[in-house]
Amino acid sequence: MKRLFFGILMALGLVACEVRVSDNGDFDGLWQLTAIDSVSSGRRVDMHTSGEYWAVQVHLLNVRNTKGRHGSVLFRFDFVGDSLKLRSPYIDESGEGGTLPVHDVSRLKAWGIDRSEQGYRVVTLNGDEMVLLKEDVRLSFRKY
Repeated sequence: MKRLFFGILMALGLVACEVRVSDNGDFDGLWQLTAIDSVSSGRRVDMHTSGEYWAVQVHLLNVRNTKGRHGSVLFRFDFVGDSLKLRSPYIDESGEGGTLPVHDVSRLKAWGIDRSEQGYRVVTLNGDEMVLLKEDVRLSFRKY
């Protein structure tokens, strides 16, 4: 009787759970920003030791600095074909896990983002590297 009761509880629990499956392919995961290139001037900034990371899961992108230089920002995003669009940024300013909307987009520049709705063309995306292009700036990442 106990086994039957436990089996029914397990089945109800599984039915009640909602599982979200990501369709982001290689985009999901943790990405280390390794370089920012100016396409027009040819200037390259090495970012390997900067501590800048993008973490992607389902429909959320978390950009953060692991060295404590600046806070963490969450974005919703749309990833279709070779197009990535970031939107709805929220920055953690409370230090207690609360979020407040970003009003000053200049705070996003550390991550190569200069608008609250930023679009990129995906130049390269595989299990090891990602290259994003916006206007005249190219961002290079390695999968961590």
